[in-house]
Amino acid sequence: MTEPSESFAGGDPLEDLGDRSLRHTLSRYWTVVAFLVGSCALAAGFYVEHVRGTQIPGVGGLEPVDWLLALSLLVGVTLLASLAHRPARARIYARRIRERPAAMASSAAVGAFLLVGLFGPLFVSEPTEIVFDRAYLPPVGATVDTQYLIGPCLGEVTNGRCHGTLQYPLGTDRAGQDLLAFVLLGTRTALEVALVTALVMVPVGVGVGLVSGVVGGRVDAVLMRFAEILGTLPAVIVYILFWQWNVEYRLLVLILAFALVNWGGLARAVRNETLDLRERSFVRAARAAGASRLHVARRHLLPNLSRPILSTLALQIPLLVAVETGLSFVFLEVGGEKATLGDPTVVSWGQVLYRGIRVDGLVPAWWIAAMPTVALVLTTFSLAVFWRSLSDVFDPIQEY
Repeated sequence: MTEPSESFAGGDPLEDLGDRSLRHTLSRYWTVVAFLVGSCALAAGFYVEHVRGTQIPGVGGLEPVDWLLALSLLVGVTLLASLAHRPARARIYARRIRERPAAMASSAAVGAFLLVGLFGPLFVSEPTEIVFDRAYLPPVGATVDTQYLIGPCLGEVTNGRCHGTLQYPLGTDRAGQDLLAFVLLGTRTALEVALVTALVMVPVGVGVGLVSGVVGGRVDAVLMRFAEILGTLPAVIVYILFWQWNVEYRLLVLILAFALVNWGGLARAVRNETLDLRERSFVRAARAAGASRLHVARRHLLPNLSRPILSTLALQIPLLVAVETGLSFVFLEVGGEKATLGDPTVVSWGQVLYRGIRVDGLVPAWWIAAMPTVALVLTTFSLAVFWRSLSDVFDPIQEY
């Protein structure tokens, strides 16, 4: 008599099939469970820190925008973890990125931006001490005439010019403060602007656009008309209306004003894409098979909306990073004194750029304005190319 096959040995095959199905279900939804647990933990931490006023050891002092940044990172990690259940799909995405030099370069730049923004503030703090004998030291690779130095040159001196050193790789300002610390802290501010804006804008815009495209009729007309009305409101004007009421959380107010006013463009793009997808054969087949609107939206429409979402982010996110920088140059008179439209409680590239142009001056310390300008240009360009490249990489109907 032959031995039983391995697949049938050791128990009931139907029971084994049920166990495998259960394991598959658990492995499929573990990311959702982990996201819910992480979200509840962040909500509890925010409640303890800002509602009850109890400082949490190790994370005390986090502002509301920092908690939203943590939530946006949790969303990103969850989306990446979901690809672990689809290794074939992940390999396709990786191949598409490798085939696009722009996608590779922008991904590396955005990755560096993410790492510096997250971990840079752990190693540096905002300089507060004024050391005049370290004023106007040039960055590495640059020189300055020694007549502008108050103290000794820390690097080599050739032909009456002081060379920069690694002690101050980006140089110092006229107060002798390290410019590297300001640039790193400004990177955290730009990162918060980029990720928190996406965290607020994407759910609202995608939700409204998807409902509008699926339901149609009067619901579609009302939602799109509301989106058009919001689109006529300049986000900066909305921010200014609330600017004077809140000094401590101006950065958060700016992000919310921009995201909640500009989601209309994303909603319309998602709605138009939804109307196009509704006529595709796979959606018609699902509806003919008796699938509900919710099932069609969740399983067939939402997974195919990556292009309008990422294309909109490619335009909106770099724009807001630049807007936040530009607001540091705008001053309003409040109570007889001039106050910047930016958030004075955080360090931003705009503040450093303003000091380099209007306070310290471009001569001799041109690097004070140059360093945040280079960081701003590289970041906004990389973000725009990155989101645009991802819209091609994740395009579900792309043929190779």
